[in-house]
Amino acid sequence: MKKRLIYLTVMFFVTGIIPGFKNAKAENLVSNPGFEASPVNPDSWKITGPVEAMQPRTAIDNKIFFSGSAGLKMESSNPNCHGRAVQSIEISGDQTYLVSARFKTGNISSVHKNVLIRVKWLKGKEQLGYNYIYIIDSETEGWFHASERIKAVTGATTAELSLEFRWSTGTVWWDDISFEPCPEVPPRKIRVGTFYFRPPGPTVEKNIALMSEMIDKAGTAGCKIICLPEGWPTCNTGLGMQKTESNTLEGSASVMMSEKAKEYGMYIVSGLYSWVGDTLKNVAVLYGRTGKIEGIYEKVQLPDSEAEAGAVPGNAFPVFTTDYGKIGILICWDSFFPEVARILAINGAEILFCPVWGDVRGPESWKLTARSRAIDNGVFFVTNIYNGHSLIVNPAGDVLQESGIQGTLLTAEIDLNYNPPWNWIGNAGLGIWKSVWRKDRRSDLFNVLGE
Repeated sequence: MKKRLIYLTVMFFVTGIIPGFKNAKAENLVSNPGFEASPVNPDSWKITGPVEAMQPRTAIDNKIFFSGSAGLKMESSNPNCHGRAVQSIEISGDQTYLVSARFKTGNISSVHKNVLIRVKWLKGKEQLGYNYIYIIDSETEGWFHASERIKAVTGATTAELSLEFRWSTGTVWWDDISFEPCPEVPPRKIRVGTFYFRPPGPTVEKNIALMSEMIDKAGTAGCKIICLPEGWPTCNTGLGMQKTESNTLEGSASVMMSEKAKEYGMYIVSGLYSWVGDTLKNVAVLYGRTGKIEGIYEKVQLPDSEAEAGAVPGNAFPVFTTDYGKIGILICWDSFFPEVARILAINGAEILFCPVWGDVRGPESWKLTARSRAIDNGVFFVTNIYNGHSLIVNPAGDVLQESGIQGTLLTAEIDLNYNPPWNWIGNAGLGIWKSVWRKDRRSDLFNVLGE
């Protein structure tokens, strides 16, 4: 069976047959994709730019290329340069296309800001939408590979593919450009869960027993990842952040969550107070489906009350890879600083889980914060709070589930490939926010945020 799977995989690549796509052969719709058609000018490509005098020098290069015998070279000594190679391609609206390109750079300021691969969706002369190809992997000998599956906007008849070099001195080489029909990006649906539940105390043992019952509800409901509250084992016990066995990663609360994660084969994200020797940190622990601890996030933004109790802050923003996707964790006060959520999104998080003690401003203010963090970054945002409303929010900022009633389990089936286009100020037509903010944000000027 294994040999047959290997054989089929090889055949898919050799023949170009795409499984699940009506057995159609992949066809590159780009003319002159490797720039070999003409020894002087890039045949089938239009060399242009916003201002002719600011365009980089563009020519065929027979010495530096990724494959074949040529590449396209764009070179400029002007830090304000902006030029592009453009090709129009006939397409079908609602069809998905695999767009890819290889490029190499020399002495430019930023790969992500100075190199741009854009697709505009047109109906006649009307621009209906656009996509940036922002998923870039490095390859050997300095070459990068940009590749992404994107769906044409309904009604579009033409795709304008643009390879751009802008706003820097230096050189960019292009090669192996492709634009191929392909299957749609399949959904990645999982059920996530959270609670509105404040453990009543008066003992840690009582809190653990009741939280165990809440986890049972989530497991029975088929949740794959759930979010528990901040510092819950000692809630309403009078122990707070004191040095007790329950405020450790080896304590009875942690043991219970490990067992439940294994019992239901699900991930648990839980706030805890963690003493290691004489060091106290406010953490969120990721328990894996086998019950093992797979990650620990240490709260970065500490309020005075925690610092005065002896807690020390964390100094990193890890993103954890699960069987379903990449997740980031932030804790309570972290969420009020937009930089934390943005860094986690930049690092690849698709869902942000946020154990929260409370928001004294009230539930509407907290909902606004949670929705903002989701829509800012195009991610799902799942919160578990004592005072306010626990929430599950989608990347559009829509509240999928919320509750402020004690003992409530909230669940939602979410699609991690949910990535709809919306209209944005400054760009004509529909655009995908996950690529828009990554390509348009001027991170090269944001160093002041680190001061």
